[in-house]
Amino acid sequence: MRIAIKTFGCKANSTDSDALFLEAKKRGYEIVNETEPADAYVINTCTVTENADRDARHQAYRFKRQNQGGLVALVGCYAQVAKDDLLTLPEVDFIVGTANKFKVLDHFEKAFRKETLSKDQVEPAKGFLPENFPGSRHARATIKIQDGCNYRCSFCIIPEARGRSRSLPLSSIEKQLAQAYKDGFNEVVLTGIHLAHYGWDHNTDLVELMSRLLSQPGPRIRLSSLDPFELPKPLLELFATHERFCPHFHIALQSGSDSVLSRMRRIYQAKEFVNITQKIRTLRPDTFIGVDVIVGFPGEGDGEFQETLNCLKDSYWTKLHVFPFSARKGTVAATLDSQVPDSIISKRSETLRTLSDQQYFSFIESQIGKVRKIILERPSKKHSDVWLGHTDNYLPTYTLISPAQPKMEIKAEILKIDGDKVWTALR
Repeated sequence: MRIAIKTFGCKANSTDSDALFLEAKKRGYEIVNETEPADAYVINTCTVTENADRDARHQAYRFKRQNQGGLVALVGCYAQVAKDDLLTLPEVDFIVGTANKFKVLDHFEKAFRKETLSKDQVEPAKGFLPENFPGSRHARATIKIQDGCNYRCSFCIIPEARGRSRSLPLSSIEKQLAQAYKDGFNEVVLTGIHLAHYGWDHNTDLVELMSRLLSQPGPRIRLSSLDPFELPKPLLELFATHERFCPHFHIALQSGSDSVLSRMRRIYQAKEFVNITQKIRTLRPDTFIGVDVIVGFPGEGDGEFQETLNCLKDSYWTKLHVFPFSARKGTVAATLDSQVPDSIISKRSETLRTLSDQQYFSFIESQIGKVRKIILERPSKKHSDVWLGHTDNYLPTYTLISPAQPKMEIKAEILKIDGDKVWTALR
């Protein structure tokens, strides 16, 4: 049976798709590209924005058009929260949601055996956490250590989609990390929906986890997204003293205005972001910090947007991920007055993206002449002896090297910037 998998959304979704891809391969499926005809199609959906919902619907239509007799299943967050709407779509055969995503393969197999199945296969939201290392299709492995969220930010539908926070046991993560290292991965990304909530259900936390993982031989470790208040002193002490703790953070600021943060129901103030980023810079000056910012939250005036700009001016960061506000049905923010016009959101978003480009370019320039460790990922499509990779502080790089292979770790000097490419040379 041929199967194609299309993924939308966050790193946690990508990790789920990796696990599903490798489980399908283990069961004997032939994996094909999403543009090719297949017998079964999986769309791993996101519902953070209205665009993400629309993209999933359009993908379902495209898949069914590729093969009218093929089965199309929607899994993930959009499938979980909007199944009643999706059940009306003739191009969708199964809706699975965010619980055990491997079950979608069972449903395909039953359908091809001509068993009668309900289109609605959505279970109560409880996340998806494989107990064993599923492997990875990429040069960097990802282990999802946590799923779900206990917070209720006014703009976010994810708690409805993924349920309450739940974590893998420490011992399971240690085994998965050891297996990844044994399989040749020199970098592992720890990810989750609310990563800092790791361990609340196992009487532990992210600090203890990182301490244990860094105390034994293994790959370098990169953390996914955290909130500004979720980098306590003990975690920063580990960061300062362990080279394997990658100098890279992704911090969800969302707004630099305290009044907007309050309406968002975020439980920190902008000054916490300023303080923690400056602290990170003091500990390891070459750290890459990516930052999420939502533009045009209901009621955001010119003064509040200027507060965000001032906050960013006073902080240390590398690159912004700018998200125009998208009202989600079922959230408090969707009911608030003073929705910001699209034209203003677009103008403010462009201001932040321009600022981000300037800051990112300055960061790259500051790295020229420095030697960094790079994980090689794949050869260039044009030149087989030019390899793409990422430094430990998350710069995408191009290196002339032969022979080479994915997962290989090298040391290279950052030489120059050529357009959007960062070139390095072996050292």
